[in-house]
Amino acid sequence: MNRLRYLLDRTSCVELKRLQSSLSVSNSKVKIPVRIQRGPTDILEALEQTIPKDSITNNNYLYHDDPYLLPLKKRNYRAYALSYEAGKKAAKWIHNEHKDLFPKHLSEPEIEAFIPPSTYTDKSQVSEEILLRIIYRRIVPEALHVYKLLDHNVSNDTKQILLELLCFYNSGTNSQNISRLEEWFTLSYDKYAWQYMSEINELFEFLKMQDSSTAAVAYNTMICGLAKHSRVNEAWILYHECKEKNILLNITTCNYLLALIPETFGYKHELKMERFFDILDTINKKRIKPNIKTLNAALHVIVVAQLKNDEDIAQRLFMDFKRMNIEFSPATYYYMILIFTQKHNENAYANFVNILHSIRNKSFSIQDLLDDKFFKHAMYLADSYYDREAGDMIHKLLLIRDNYKFISRASIENSYYISYISLVLSTSTVDDFFEFYEKLVPNIFVPPRRIFEAIVKHLEHYKEKIQMKHLQRLWLDISTLCFTNFSLKLRVLSLVEMDALPADSPFKTFFMDAAWTCWNEIQTEIETKSGTYTPLENAKTACIVAILLHGGHIVESIEVLTYITKESDLFLPTMNEIQVNELFESYISKECILGAFLVLEYSVNSGFPHIIKMATTLQNLPQLTDAYRKELINLVGAEALNSSDTEQSN
Repeated sequence: MNRLRYLLDRTSCVELKRLQSSLSVSNSKVKIPVRIQRGPTDILEALEQTIPKDSITNNNYLYHDDPYLLPLKKRNYRAYALSYEAGKKAAKWIHNEHKDLFPKHLSEPEIEAFIPPSTYTDKSQVSEEILLRIIYRRIVPEALHVYKLLDHNVSNDTKQILLELLCFYNSGTNSQNISRLEEWFTLSYDKYAWQYMSEINELFEFLKMQDSSTAAVAYNTMICGLAKHSRVNEAWILYHECKEKNILLNITTCNYLLALIPETFGYKHELKMERFFDILDTINKKRIKPNIKTLNAALHVIVVAQLKNDEDIAQRLFMDFKRMNIEFSPATYYYMILIFTQKHNENAYANFVNILHSIRNKSFSIQDLLDDKFFKHAMYLADSYYDREAGDMIHKLLLIRDNYKFISRASIENSYYISYISLVLSTSTVDDFFEFYEKLVPNIFVPPRRIFEAIVKHLEHYKEKIQMKHLQRLWLDISTLCFTNFSLKLRVLSLVEMDALPADSPFKTFFMDAAWTCWNEIQTEIETKSGTYTPLENAKTACIVAILLHGGHIVESIEVLTYITKESDLFLPTMNEIQVNELFESYISKECILGAFLVLEYSVNSGFPHIIKMATTLQNLPQLTDAYRKELINLVGAEALNSSDTEQSN
């Protein structure tokens, strides 16, 4: 009873405190929190942050998210991706060309991309609003068509927007028509060619005769368009015209002009720097607010001009832009590394490491077209300096947030991972390297042949026990990813020491099957490509014979050795005396006279000096038949055998 009363009293006290608290809150002024503006995808982005990232890469799968369904050959990555994009383009073509087949809207709410394009044939069908909508969609031919239907009777603002469209997409390239995967497999950035259009000149000549602000915008647009399309002389003429007429340039125009300087004046570095400082002086005097592209363009000029005091100029630029609170982009750090390491002095390595430490754990946003050069070049330098810590730091930086977007093309990915794998290979133990290798290959990156060659070459310096731990995985990857490269396969098989393996080792069966499969593939290659077949070294193909022989598959080894000996013109004669002696002794120990005779025949054809000794060994075998004795005489001659008998009797 007392216990119950205690609980009731305690509950009453709690309720009293809660009531007092609520009264005090009600008497105070209510503060409504500031509304946070939310976008339509904010909740999805918040949910995405709860998904754990891969430990190796944040890269999205380009294919089905299943390692067993990923393409396993380099060329298939491109074929699968572009086939996927081709299907999408075919669907778009049907949608555009046969819009009558899609009478109803395909989406609810309506999505503009799913609506078939309209066809305009008369002035009554179009308006300035429709023209603006087409310009917004960046469809150059249709915009010009509608503009002509309107008899050029549109407002000055619309004419300016149309001029910007025609200057920026002058070559007809529409970024919406280039898919993400097509960009991924593009080897280099496109060079744009300026196409003269009467509409561009008409719009520019009209707009530059309007009020000063309209004329300034038109001049800036034309200079940017000419500069983008490498019309160097025309861009500089308009630049000087703007200076004479005191027309204000915007920072985008100044950035384009700075980017033009490396293409101007050839090897006349003094003239380049004169123009360089002239533009910077214009920005300063006109109080034009610079941005990160201004800094990157200026650094590019410094790198190309190769001035003696380039580090001092760059250092001053860094300080000035940092004072203006302009956030550096990856391209800025790329130019930093180029400038402060290109002289290869004693400070180059220290500068490189200091730059990496200054940006560790930093998340970047895309601000410049050349931002994707940083990670590739930084990893290349880490490999050049053999600095594993720097390489791991760069890769860790790549995996922070969305930094992986700077691996923007397949060529950049190849260069980056080739450097990283090469660095880890040269600075790690074999076991540590293969632990790294198994996480990377093939679900993230498929190495090219030269990387596999480097791995095999690295393994050659280790003992058989260490080699055998990793040869099976290496063989499987090479067979799957580089299946046509027989020289590389044979180089792996040459590392296999069957005698060093225990009798019950599963590796014996595996490598015997591998050697036999490889030999069948070689024969198929010879038969199908008789005219273009590249001869293999018989020093390498002899390892197939040795593996089969030591594995107990004597009949198969005889088949291979017979082919190598009888069809010698299909192989390069590189088998040395040591290999020949090992095979000869192995066949003798296994009492296989046919194999020993084949080795002797190869030695005779190759002109080795020890054939008499081999012939004598065969002659003294108790199981040598008369038929074999005759064959022995045919190979080395009766005189040679008689002389060897005389030497033994003496």
